[in-house]
Amino acid sequence: MSNDLPQNKYQAAFDEAALELHKIQQEFQRLSLRRERIAKVVEVLKPKVSFDDHVESDNMSLTSRRAGLTVVTRLAIMTRVSET
Repeated sequence: MSNDLPQNKYQAAFDEAALELHKIQQEFQRLSLRRERIAKVVEVLKPKVSFDDHVESDNMSLTSRRAGLTVVTRLAIMTRVSET
């Protein structure tokens, strides 16, 4: 009976890991489909919303540290430059 106990623990851990892997694969599939849809929308909107080379950007970053973690957030503010 004592031999079955570790085997049951390992089987339970394996089953849990397999379930988690399955969830990750499903989420990856969902995100891949979403990325493809967004890429198609971008292609359709490109001619209508064109950003040419006349764009200025202002970059900003914020760094915060909490409990041994460093989080860096970068923002790019893009404004269109009017042609003169």
